[in-house]
Amino acid sequence: MRLYLMLLFLLPTGDLLAQEEPTLFGLKYNHMFSGTDFNSGYGINLEGRFGEFSINYAVLYNQLSSDTYYLYAGGGQAASIYFFRKAIEEREALGIPLGIFCFLLPESVSFRIPISKPLEVGFYVAPYGFEFTKNRASEEEAFDISLEMGCRVYFQVGSWLYLMPQVGVKNLYGEDTIAVSSGFSIFVRTIK
Repeated sequence: MRLYLMLLFLLPTGDLLAQEEPTLFGLKYNHMFSGTDFNSGYGINLEGRFGEFSINYAVLYNQLSSDTYYLYAGGGQAASIYFFRKAIEEREALGIPLGIFCFLLPESVSFRIPISKPLEVGFYVAPYGFEFTKNRASEEEAFDISLEMGCRVYFQVGSWLYLMPQVGVKNLYGEDTIAVSSGFSIFVRTIK
């Protein structure tokens, strides 16, 4: 695990990874505005902390209309479904290890700066968000990969509750439109 993190994020090993940091699990609401388009999502968020760095996993869902829904996840989690499915349906030998590797890739990476005991500011990048939209009536599907960068603010309330508003800019690869993304997460500490 230590080698995986060092290679993936170029983090130094040793004291940084040995620090006791909480793992946070929570609920997330995210809203995106692009020109005249609005899109919201509700889901879950998991954050692992390693010193000042965090790796984040998020899955969001929204019902855009009675027939259309929207799903967002990290690109690694979306790719893992493909590899697991290939391993099961076609008995592809590399499908399982590739699926596990992709599943472990985080949705975003954050660098946090402590301001005071209950307050941290984090800058994040989500380089390969997977966005899927499907209309059930017409069977029309859309797959997009997005890049998002922004800022998160962590408020620790008591010893186990964290509140995290965030704001960022998002771009779908291959498109000129820039969207403003904002969200709010409520975390509970799961491991210390």
